[in-house]
Amino acid sequence: MRVVAQRTGLSPHVLRAWERRYGAVTPGRSDGGRRLYSDAEVERFLLIQRATAGGHPIGMVASKSDEELRAMAQEAESFAAPERFGEEAPALAAHDLIAGSWHHIEALDSTRLEHDLRRAAVVLGTWDLVTEVLIPLIHEIGERWHGGLISTAHEHLASGAIVRVLSWVLQETATNGKAPTLVVATPSGERHELGAMMAAATAAMEGWRVVYLGADLPAEDIAAAASDVRAAAVALSIVYPETRDSGVVTDLRKRLPRTTALVLGGVAAAVTAGAGIHHLQTLNDLPPLLHQLSGT
Repeated sequence: MRVVAQRTGLSPHVLRAWERRYGAVTPGRSDGGRRLYSDAEVERFLLIQRATAGGHPIGMVASKSDEELRAMAQEAESFAAPERFGEEAPALAAHDLIAGSWHHIEALDSTRLEHDLRRAAVVLGTWDLVTEVLIPLIHEIGERWHGGLISTAHEHLASGAIVRVLSWVLQETATNGKAPTLVVATPSGERHELGAMMAAATAAMEGWRVVYLGADLPAEDIAAAASDVRAAAVALSIVYPETRDSGVVTDLRKRLPRTTALVLGGVAAAVTAGAGIHHLQTLNDLPPLLHQLSGT
């Protein structure tokens, strides 16, 4: 996995998602269970990367033959990518994307902001979009707003664009069938949903079926939804200390079946650990926890 990541420039999270969720390749295994990739499989990853960079969703290209992928990549590089994303389609760097995003935010240009973030989702993949671009950008938006460097209008415009991009990512990576189900929401009083949406997008990338309920839901409604879809886990984003101290976590835990895990994230999510409750220090903790919960 490490060697393939170096040769392709794709993160291990993206490689695993393309393999497990989309069946892009089926590597062999060593006696110790480690993945063994052939040169042909590495080449296939590169072809898929070129096709997705041109704007083709991974769900559409993963099942294509190498010949079809090669043709799609060539077409994308000669026509589709320049048309969709501008006259040129250079390699993207997170710091450049963040700088460009600030230009659009300050100009109150939500169309260009959303356009560039969607492009980043296609080229970089969900994980790098969230961890390398959105998390630093959201953090800086908050700091500039609190410091009076941008107005509430700028903050709302940027947040709205990010929400729309994450909603689009969720639609593009939607799965069903035998995938385990994760219900994602924020509890009553919590109206900031960016953290929840980033967790939802990450879970979808990891091959989970995500049922995203949105913000500001009572515990009984979250529990009912989890029961309806037979969720393997429920994830909550908690920002405010008063929410943490309100007893909502204990209430929800009591309402959920013992077999349904409760996952908590957000700056105010720390609670006393209990049976079936998992606290995420950062979003980086979510993929390994999902693997643990799904037994993969």
